[in-house]
Amino acid sequence: MNRRLAKHFYWIIPVTIMVFGLALLFYQNFMKVTEPPEPDWSRALLIGETHLNKLPPVKVTDDGEFLFTRFEDGKLATTRLGKDFIVKGTKTYDIPVDKWTQIYQQDDTIIYFDFKNIYDKDKNTIITDVQKFYPLKTAILYVKDDVLYQLSPDNLKSIRVMDIDINNVNLTPQENEEGIVLLEYTPVLNGVDLTLHQLTNGKMKTVYQSTISVDPGKVVNNISFALNDQKLALLLLEELVLTQGKPEFFNYFMQTTISNQDEPLVNELVLPDPAGNNNLKEVSNVVLTFNNDKPTLLFQADGLTETQYNDPKAFNIYKAVVNEDGTTTTERRSNTPYISTNPQWVDEKTIAWLDLDPDGNRINISSANLEAVNQIIKVSSDDWLRAFGNTMGMATSSFFAVAISFVWYIWPILFVVLLYMFRTRLLNRDPKWIYYTGIGLYAIAALVGKNQVFIDNIYHNAPAYLTFNGSAYLYLILFGIISFGLTHLTKKINDWDGVVRIMYFVGIHIFLITLFFGPYII
Repeated sequence: MNRRLAKHFYWIIPVTIMVFGLALLFYQNFMKVTEPPEPDWSRALLIGETHLNKLPPVKVTDDGEFLFTRFEDGKLATTRLGKDFIVKGTKTYDIPVDKWTQIYQQDDTIIYFDFKNIYDKDKNTIITDVQKFYPLKTAILYVKDDVLYQLSPDNLKSIRVMDIDINNVNLTPQENEEGIVLLEYTPVLNGVDLTLHQLTNGKMKTVYQSTISVDPGKVVNNISFALNDQKLALLLLEELVLTQGKPEFFNYFMQTTISNQDEPLVNELVLPDPAGNNNLKEVSNVVLTFNNDKPTLLFQADGLTETQYNDPKAFNIYKAVVNEDGTTTTERRSNTPYISTNPQWVDEKTIAWLDLDPDGNRINISSANLEAVNQIIKVSSDDWLRAFGNTMGMATSSFFAVAISFVWYIWPILFVVLLYMFRTRLLNRDPKWIYYTGIGLYAIAALVGKNQVFIDNIYHNAPAYLTFNGSAYLYLILFGIISFGLTHLTKKINDWDGVVRIMYFVGIHIFLITLFFGPYII
């Protein structure tokens, strides 16, 4: 029985090595697919799904729980999340919603805007013919007939705030502990006019005005701002207008005090990719705040990820702190293969965002509270499928190694062909030197031409245990020893002649190179 089993070692042992290699490759892909965005930050925790591509602000209740508003099957729904990040319950409201609907919610108070009128949760009309609707933390602003009003959610009464030409002016409101702050900006020739208003107790006060220069050929797509006492920070997202080709985007940052009326100094902001060697691209959906007295950005951008096969980039959520010297410290806050968008702070240690997915946009959170979140996050079927898909894709592409190593095994093949053509009787005697000459020709070709297989992509993509200094020579020799040992074993058990052993040696060696290095060629 042992003898019969041993006669099959020539394929049992390589298959065992193959299973080990594929298991190792799968493990690597699984770790990449489930890699947290940063060591001190959790993976995405799925809270629910929405059929629209926007996420209303997450509310913090009086008892410290989180209330997520979402859109489900054309209706408004809410999910309550406890302090321990466990879903406490969901509720659906008979309120029709579509991609234009905007929602204000605070506890049991719900007020919504359908891009024309403002209603309460019982569908009673509050205000008609509204131009703009701005739901804030505890208040609502809206524009009607080019007049800005403040609507009280408690008694549904409106207060006139100021006149505004909303068709020609961009208005961005924020609410903080000191009241409501509004940034009003208007594009002008080679610049943009800024006015910062502060609304307190129904009274509007202009606290800052300036004009920021913009390079010719560029337009301002959006401005984010943060006000901390006297400090004002602005981030301008600009686009270079091109008649053809892919558009170019730029990020410009300025920081000043509202008492300084001089034209502010604006610097281009570079946001390095924390997971790669390049800069983040297509920054958008920026939330600008002051954290520990430093301007802090939470935003969506295109950066490096290893969560999907053959596509190393995706839109994820990032945090950046602007240092005093104008440099930035950037960290990932999400790491998924989807388009992550609509980021927002839930609290100082937790963010929420939306992952766009054709099967249902995913509402996610992640947090620095690893002890609580990591107990809840489970490995999903999508994680297993992506890891399996990445493994199969890399295993399939590894066969390119067989093609590009052709210059190695052509020499022993030519040697055997010449022997068949001119020295057939010598082959019948099967002297040992034929076997050693064949594998010697292969070994010389492999060592001399190693750079044709061990290309830059391998050193860039493969793990460190395959790409250290001198690893190519080490693995060529190590795989050669393994191939020689297997060939010697098959000679003793299967009584193969020299030509078969040459082909077996070359085949095993190419198989090992393909198995361990081939997945990283592309």
